[in-house]
Amino acid sequence: MTDDIQIRASKARSLLADDNFRTLMQELRQRQTEIFFNSAPSDTELREEAYSMMSALNKIEAHLESAITDEKILKKRK
Repeated sequence: MTDDIQIRASKARSLLADDNFRTLMQELRQRQTEIFFNSAPSDTELREEAYSMMSALNKIEAHLESAITDEKILKKRK
């Protein structure tokens, strides 16, 4: 179990530090922001989709951060 946590944390750290990943996440966020701000008042469904996508992107990053936090907690317990 300890090895699994460390491997997940290592992979998460690598991904969060990867310029390509960060650029991709930034581009995806920017697209959703543009959709949200440039939609017509009647485009409720489009804005809800953009909001859902932003929430999903946040959850992905939170999941990666959680893996790193799990490793920190594991190290403090040792």
